[in-house]
Amino acid sequence: MLVKVRYLGVLRSKLGLKEGEYNLEDGASLSDLFNKIVEVHGGSVRRLFEADRSRVDPSFVVTVNGVAVDRLRGKDVQLKNGDVVAIMSLISGG
Repeated sequence: MLVKVRYLGVLRSKLGLKEGEYNLEDGASLSDLFNKIVEVHGGSVRRLFEADRSRVDPSFVVTVNGVAVDRLRGKDVQLKNGDVVAIMSLISGG
């Protein structure tokens, strides 16, 4: 299945990308997507996605099709073909 990811804030800066598309196995979870992002983009984002495998990093807001995911169980959210995931940082410089 194909999932689109929109990067906002810190991730956009680190990756130099506004968005990306990732091929995942049917029934993949948000955690599987994060693993795929690390696999594709490596070192610059590894720390952000692997800090705590049991929950979404609290310095980020993640939405699936415009709906915010629960930070404690968010990585278990099942994705579907065509889903759009947005990952944005809560904190920005000033």
